[in-house]
Amino acid sequence: MVVQSVDVAVGSGAFTALEVIGIVACGVSGVIAAARARMDWLGAIVLAVVVAIGGGTLRDLLLGRLPVVWLETYWPILVALLTSVVMIIVFRLWPHIDVERSRALVIADAAGLSAFVVLGTDIGLQAGIAPVLAVMLGVLTGVGGGVIRDLLTGVRPMVLTGPVYASAGVAGAVCFLAMSELGLPPTLDTWTAVLVVFAVRMLAVRYNWSLPLVEPERKNAGVPEGEQ
Repeated sequence: MVVQSVDVAVGSGAFTALEVIGIVACGVSGVIAAARARMDWLGAIVLAVVVAIGGGTLRDLLLGRLPVVWLETYWPILVALLTSVVMIIVFRLWPHIDVERSRALVIADAAGLSAFVVLGTDIGLQAGIAPVLAVMLGVLTGVGGGVIRDLLTGVRPMVLTGPVYASAGVAGAVCFLAMSELGLPPTLDTWTAVLVVFAVRMLAVRYNWSLPLVEPERKNAGVPEGEQ
């Protein structure tokens, strides 16, 4: 089934605000990642745009919502382009910025994750898919751009390792779902869920919250077998 349009429950104002926040945040994270990977200006611009539209493109393709949103209206591309140019100018004016030590990438990534998780979840619900699938769609929308960014810069995707990442998206999507079911005002649902995702992600980074490893570290790693 091809979904031609989706009526967004969060309201057009909040929906547009989330789109802008997500695109700008992902654009910022793309340029910072490009700087870390020693890319040139063109590489930074391309990466910023791809990161900004990557999650939404994946979402629309999974829903059969064609053409994808940025082919119907080009303003998301313009916002991503403008963001990347501003960030390049910032790096040129302040060359002393240490992109390796700065937490700006984590903060921008968390902001983009928060906005796009809620958008993706709501669009999934309005498209008529099951709530649990809407949560999955929201998380995929949120992490999609970041995964593309990390793969293109040769970094292990954040979603696969380190502090809680996709789980933060799940928490926010479930919060959005629950509050929607309670019939609370759409704006309250939206921004509360965004805050939940952002807060969980940043707290996870601050306190190094992570899920258990598939293979726990061995306590006697490095000790010869005969001495264990």
